[in-house]
Amino acid sequence: MKQLPAATVRLLSSSQIITSVVSVVKELIENSLDAGATSVDVKLENYGFDKIEVRDNGEGIKAVDAPVMAMKYYTSKINSHEDLENLTTYGFRGEALGSICCIAEVLITTRTAADNFSTQYVLDGSGHILSQKPSHLGQGKKVALYTNILYLFCLNCWFKKKKLLGEYKYIALGLVLIKAS
Repeated sequence: MKQLPAATVRLLSSSQIITSVVSVVKELIENSLDAGATSVDVKLENYGFDKIEVRDNGEGIKAVDAPVMAMKYYTSKINSHEDLENLTTYGFRGEALGSICCIAEVLITTRTAADNFSTQYVLDGSGHILSQKPSHLGQGKKVALYTNILYLFCLNCWFKKKKLLGEYKYIALGLVLIKAS
């Protein structure tokens, strides 16, 4: 027996969180709603196999949190397991963005109400910031994923395109119903 390389472990554990293109969209929409967004726009190229872009008008990510925003198991939702009893958010584990970084090229552009301008971050496969530059986004966050390799790594990504469209509609309808109640 031999120990797997860290990059392989990250990829395999990510496939437990990111099981399809649809699960990527779901995770990013939930992040937007948790950030207080009242508007979420989703754009897909080639049904999400080439590019997924989710933009919202939520709180944005504070500059101080940017270095760990996509690091696995970093979260702003809980401080300890006792907080799980009073959880009011969709996500809390700090796994979504870190898992997505393992399987796609990720760019996050964000601006909080306190920021004078937005910043675009390019992340590596481990969720670390490779580069950053000023941008022109209004308050909120935009996550752009260039997913030309996504389907190679998602364990359940061999869905037919029509089935994907049906699943997107199902997620959108479910989130509209949840937000309305």
